[in-house]
Amino acid sequence: MNRESNVSPNRGKRGFLAALAVCLAAVGVAAWSAYSSVTEYQDTAASTAQSLQPTVSFSQIVTGPSAAPSSAAPKASSAAPESSRPAPAPASESAAEPAEAPAVETLERPVAGAAVSLAFSETPLYNETMQDWRAHAGIDYEAEAGEQVLAAADGTVSDVVEDGLWGRAVALTHAGGLTTWYCGLQDCLVQKGDTLSAGEPLGTVGQVPCERKEVSHLHFAVEKDGTFLDPASYQS
Repeated sequence: MNRESNVSPNRGKRGFLAALAVCLAAVGVAAWSAYSSVTEYQDTAASTAQSLQPTVSFSQIVTGPSAAPSSAAPKASSAAPESSRPAPAPASESAAEPAEAPAVETLERPVAGAAVSLAFSETPLYNETMQDWRAHAGIDYEAEAGEQVLAAADGTVSDVVEDGLWGRAVALTHAGGLTTWYCGLQDCLVQKGDTLSAGEPLGTVGQVPCERKEVSHLHFAVEKDGTFLDPASYQS
């Protein structure tokens, strides 16, 4: 009888399966080892990258020395210390503001050589034209129609009006807040915005409607801060 014929077929199959299992185990161990190595590498790389991130606040990025130059904020590192900055150049004389004119304190007569026909009065006076009693907030200078009316001081024409009571009138504003009024003009030689020197003509004598029954004259008034003052107090 042959011995080999006594070997069981199942025994050979079991040996093959055992060898296959050992191979699969070896492959699994190798795969697990590779996976662990990759995971460990990724964790290490992430930790290293995080440790390299800057710890600078947003405000430091915007305004600090490490900020990029921008039109909104200058570079802090390039600014020179106060002590080393050059002193600003003195302003040229041409750039200096013009000196303010001194306040007007003296007024010339608006009609050369004219006599006063009616003085300033806070006490009511009888007005023949209006047939009532009223204060006279100005001075009447006797003058014939057509005589020149002159600026009482340097100033600027601030108004030219046509008034039912005072006729054609010019307001001249002077340094210091003083305004002179020339009322009852026949001709007006100026317009609003004109600059006049003292003694320069601005019109001619005409008629004052609310004082037409008086002798021919120019009604001259002085105003400051909304109050009419006695023109005589400004004349020498």
